[in-house]
Formats: sequence, structure tokens, C-alpha cells
Amino acid sequence: MPTADRLAVQILRCHRCGTLDAGPRLLCPKCHAAALEAQEVDGAGTLLSWTVIRRAPARLKSLVPYAVCVVDLDAGVRVTGRLQSFEGDFAPGARVRCVAREGAVAIFSTEA
Repeated sequence: MPTADRLAVQILRCHRCGTLDAGPRLLCPKCHAAALEAQEVDGAGTLLSWTVIRRAPARLKSLVPYAVCVVDLDAGVRVTGRLQSFEGDFAPGARVRCVAREGAVAIFSTEA
């Protein structure tokens, strides 16, 4: 469950079959029902991959450089987000947690 140092991540859950999905989408990718509802899940997971963006679109230029990451949440769904910092010693498989949100974007940091 979310704690003071770990925030929840908002995903979609199909009301009909229970499938979790990172979204956004209108139909369930498994049963194709239009029964998706927002749900918050714990923001802890495993870092799968990341890339550093050095040439961003105009609306994100103030963030350069920044790292976009792919995280397998412990809740069983894969999400994309940003790394709070991509400096330091971490590798694929590192444990991460959601420490902030900017709109719908989850910001992840490595666990201490």
C-alpha cells in the first residue's frame, strides 16, 4: 500500500474481467468491454528500462535532460514514467518507488 515515502500510481482496471492496464484507452485489451475504471495501486516496482532524453519536444525543453522509464509495478502492470534522477548506481532490475506525480506522469526514484 502507499506510504508517506511511496505514492500510488493511477492505472485502469476492467470492471468486467479485472485486467489491469496502464492506459489510456477506452476498451479493455483482454475482454474488449468498455468497463475501465481508474484505480490507484502501490507505486513500488522493478525498473525494466530507461532512456535519457536530451532533445525534447518544445513543451518539455525545460526538463532536459530527463529520463523516461519503464517499471513493472508489484501490482502486476507495466507503466511508463520518469526517473527523478538518472545519476548514480542503478541498473535494470533495481527496485524503484513512485515519489511524485506531475499530472498523470509518475516520477520514480530508486529505493534506498
